[in-house]
Amino acid sequence: MVELLLVSLLAAGLYALPPSAYAIVLALGIATGMPHGATDLITERGGVSRPALIYYALGIALLGGLWMMAPSWALAAFLVLSMVHFGSEDAAEESDGLLFVHESLVRGALVVLAPSIFHEAEVLRLFELLAGASWSGATWTMVLNTAQTVWIFLAFTLFGHYAVRSTQWRRVAFVFTQILVLVLVFRLLHPLTAFVAYFVGGHSLHSGRKIWPVLKKYRLLVLTATSFTFLLAAFVFWVTVDEALDDRLVRSAFISLSLFAVPHALWRTYDVLRSRLKVQ
Repeated sequence: MVELLLVSLLAAGLYALPPSAYAIVLALGIATGMPHGATDLITERGGVSRPALIYYALGIALLGGLWMMAPSWALAAFLVLSMVHFGSEDAAEESDGLLFVHESLVRGALVVLAPSIFHEAEVLRLFELLAGASWSGATWTMVLNTAQTVWIFLAFTLFGHYAVRSTQWRRVAFVFTQILVLVLVFRLLHPLTAFVAYFVGGHSLHSGRKIWPVLKKYRLLVLTATSFTFLLAAFVFWVTVDEALDDRLVRSAFISLSLFAVPHALWRTYDVLRSRLKVQ
């Protein structure tokens, strides 16, 4: 309930912002939502995990190289892994097995797909900025239409799936209220501000609440690790000198986010799937 209220409040506050503020809001929003991922590097004793540090360093280096050599593939990898990560993390704790997979697909695809459905021109411009090439064309239209049809089918059948599995209709109604609010947020807001509202108020808060004792106990270590995001974003900003200021800010924020988010998504998704699907 807290996440639902915060997403709604953030969306209401961001709705009236002028386009000139989008890039700064995106950068600040991503920085605000990053600390929950920094706990991957902390051991049970409060130190820095060397294996985790090596894993992140290799992941950042490999993805950074992919952004330089094949940015379209880097962007595609980021979108797919974000969909899986967001969906699996945000799925209701009561769901398991096939219901968990079903809900994860609906929630994850919504975050990645809704901006393209409601604001296609803005998303295509953003993807062109990040990938260095246009994604528009017959293939894009076919993929988007197919994905939209599949998502609608999955969303409607999820209601039936929940109705069969859950004996509490209040719980079923709450899950679909969450989904409906996100649909409205992505419909009414610009893609960048809608993502900030979801990422900060929904995903990061939801994840942060589950690990709040760790965040509180090791806050200095978490903030130190999070600050590295700013350094990496500053480096990306520095090397993109030929672009307009807003474009440089957006590109820096997204690429720096992806460099940490992809290793984090792989790490957390493995843990979540192993736990929720009872994989040994």
